[in-house]
Amino acid sequence: MTVLRLAGVTRRYGDVVAVDDLSLDVHDGEVLAVVGPSGCGKTTLLQAIAGLTRLDAGRIELDGAIVAEAGGTFLPPEQRRVGVVFQDHALFPHLTVAENVEFGLSGKGGLGRRERVARRHEVLELVQLAHLADRYPHELSGGEQQRVALARALAPRPALVLFDEPFSSLDPNLRGDLRRQTARVLRQDGATAVFVTHDREEALSIGDRVAVLHDGHLEQVDAPPVVFHTPATRFVASFVGEADLLDGVATAGRARTVVGDLELAGPALEGPVEVMVRPHEVVVSPDPAGAAVVRDREFRGGLVQVVLDLDSGERLRADLHHDRAPVLGTRVAVHVDAGHGLASFPREVRSDEPVRSTAPA
Repeated sequence: MTVLRLAGVTRRYGDVVAVDDLSLDVHDGEVLAVVGPSGCGKTTLLQAIAGLTRLDAGRIELDGAIVAEAGGTFLPPEQRRVGVVFQDHALFPHLTVAENVEFGLSGKGGLGRRERVARRHEVLELVQLAHLADRYPHELSGGEQQRVALARALAPRPALVLFDEPFSSLDPNLRGDLRRQTARVLRQDGATAVFVTHDREEALSIGDRVAVLHDGHLEQVDAPPVVFHTPATRFVASFVGEADLLDGVATAGRARTVVGDLELAGPALEGPVEVMVRPHEVVVSPDPAGAAVVRDREFRGGLVQVVLDLDSGERLRADLHHDRAPVLGTRVAVHVDAGHGLASFPREVRSDEPVRSTAPA
């Protein structure tokens, strides 16, 4: 069942097209993570779904009913059955946790006091905060406040819950814990959600599907492993994870490159290609006759990322165990061990093109 349908959604601000002819469906019980860099249109898209901005073209359907259409229907936010969880929590400081959660139920016709209390208790149990029902927001940690905001959004049983980068102000350790708790709560409650974030790790971990936006365009929407391992465009390849592109020539599902013949993921390409390689897929071993030199190293705790200058003039990054990373200047052999076919993109060959550098200078 489709809960949310976006059909040709477009929103402009003067000459700037924030969202451009975007179409996608969100299904019942699904968490769709929308990810992209600053200025790509994520927030505008969320505002359009919530009813905080009008469309210049297209339409939005919620539970089969049109809630927004360019030049026509426009339901205000309070009539859309949409819950929103903001980055700044937006809790009422003069109300207790219980009162904040119950506030979202107060306007629901036909819902008696007993039903409101029961639902309030249910969602507070769901976010594991029932024991703090009588506290005020200022008496809670940032993570606890965010869980109260989630409980308040879920309490009215909205058709859709929207998340506007809700964890970006939290420290990394707390952000990871809260992300896992939020995913658990959403799935236990059977909620349908659109989760907007600029954090690629967050998008890949919380989304049943991931939609990647770039300059207002939908570049790809797919399951997280598909988006990561077989990106549809070069932008997606580089945005959802570190990636380098190796020149190659494709024949019969394989590409001949300077680091060997590499298996390609479909669709099958023939001729000059660029093959995407991620640093964790690169294997390095010291070899005086090897075809690469270690140009740079960056310590990352358990891993060290090394930058390799290949004799071909190309560069690769490799993530290596901290006690196996070769020192600067070491000549090494390089091969790729991905365990799956690699994404590739057609490459135009130009005789005047300088040698490309895929890793940072």
